[in-house]
Amino acid sequence: MKLIDRIRDRIRNGVNRVAESAELFKKDVFELDGVPAFREYYTLYILPWLAIYKGFYKAWHKVPMKTLNNPKGKTRTMATMNAGKMACSQMARYVWNERCAITASSASHDPASKEPDPLDEFLQEVLRENRFGVAFGDLLEKSMALGGGAIREWVEVPKDEEGNDLGEGKVRLGYTMASQFVPTAWDNARVKSGIFLSREARDGYYYTVVEWHHWDGRTYRVTNDLYRMPIKETEEPQSILGWWYPLNEIYPLLSPDTTIEDVDTAYFQYFKPFGANYADDNSPMGMSIYAPALGTLHGLDIMFDSLQREFVLGKKRIIAPTRAMRLSASVNNGAPQRYFDADDEVWEALSTDNPEDLKIYDNSVELRVDQHITGINGEMAILCNQVGFDPGTLAFDQQKGMKTATEVISENSKTYGTVKAHENNVRDALIDMVHAIIDLAVRYGLTWEGKPVAQLVAGGYDVAVTFDDSIIQDKNAEINQGVMLVGASLMSKKKFMMDTLGYTAEQADTELKQIAAETPTSSVEVTRLFGGME
Repeated sequence: MKLIDRIRDRIRNGVNRVAESAELFKKDVFELDGVPAFREYYTLYILPWLAIYKGFYKAWHKVPMKTLNNPKGKTRTMATMNAGKMACSQMARYVWNERCAITASSASHDPASKEPDPLDEFLQEVLRENRFGVAFGDLLEKSMALGGGAIREWVEVPKDEEGNDLGEGKVRLGYTMASQFVPTAWDNARVKSGIFLSREARDGYYYTVVEWHHWDGRTYRVTNDLYRMPIKETEEPQSILGWWYPLNEIYPLLSPDTTIEDVDTAYFQYFKPFGANYADDNSPMGMSIYAPALGTLHGLDIMFDSLQREFVLGKKRIIAPTRAMRLSASVNNGAPQRYFDADDEVWEALSTDNPEDLKIYDNSVELRVDQHITGINGEMAILCNQVGFDPGTLAFDQQKGMKTATEVISENSKTYGTVKAHENNVRDALIDMVHAIIDLAVRYGLTWEGKPVAQLVAGGYDVAVTFDDSIIQDKNAEINQGVMLVGASLMSKKKFMMDTLGYTAEQADTELKQIAAETPTSSVEVTRLFGGME
């Protein structure tokens, strides 16, 4: 860092320490220069969606309750089904699972050879090192809940204590949910610039790194600023940053400003669930898949809470005469006094001398379990329709249990359409992610098995993302349908191989050439071969 920069930071830090001690000029992320005024959108939509996803939304789940011991009333926490998370988890599992694949094929590699493509091997190693299969599934689930998510890429170079490089770097991936990301520039195609927020609790403070990705022409800049705020009993929203703090005091190896020249692709990708943002026409952010179903989710929690309280309020009650109660020395003048044992939950005292009233009665009520489950399943069917599932996708059958895979394949036509729409949005982001990974590998001179990645992509490369639809559609039926269309000359073999079998264009061309080379000779050529025809 230059001397003038160090002097400027010391002055700035001194001013901010005074402001912090006096609780003045506390920064909010939406008060930073160049950040759109999205505070209301985060407050009214994203943060409530996050609370519902976590299973506790104060506006719903803190309900008033009055008792004899608390006549002024107190609150209790309502039980929750967490159906919003269930819907997001199911949708994410349909879109992304362990059988999905991301592949890269280099133009310089011969697919007909038995050797694997080195470029694809490099890509798979990057994905494995970053636990992409599991981490992206988790991010996708949260993105369904919060209306979007982001992946970002960078190269991490090992350094010693003095900051000297210790070897070749590695491409790292970061996974960020919508509540920790703010878009700052976008067009009709994609979000181009944005801010990532990373918060850490340490030594009684919250430290928040504000990582800004933005463009200056074809120059890509990543700037990092640090803010800190004392940890208080009352949690403040993540948008509240606190006061500026020197970055190098907490993260000495994190560069405050990085510039990369002649960049064609951003080093982050924002993606969102399928569907228009009807809450804010000017926002590039997406909507939660359960945004249209908030009333239904609330109703499900009320029903589920009522089902649980049915066992509390409907517990066994036995009415007994007062004379049957225990005697105990009273705290008033030592006189004996009959009392109700609060630990004995099945007895109730009744003060009367009527012989009929002295009989013991079982006054327990019948539990309404079946009625509750019927109501819950009815509301679940409405929820399925609102999030894009077929009715029954999220349901419990008391006799059959959960739906089987065969039932899902035969019933989920609406689910299939919804999932394919989500896949289209995700596919674009994943392809851009691979381009960013390879671009960084080339710029930082990374290698794979001794060969520079730049050499592997010298002749160009192709990227393919293959989703596994066998959970929601019978793959064999899809292949058979494709074979029939090709046989009837209604679809080209290349299109069938790319759309159904997941080949890249280059792989399909190579495979078709190989098939042609292996095709048996025709009957005419066989006849000629045996001299029956000139």
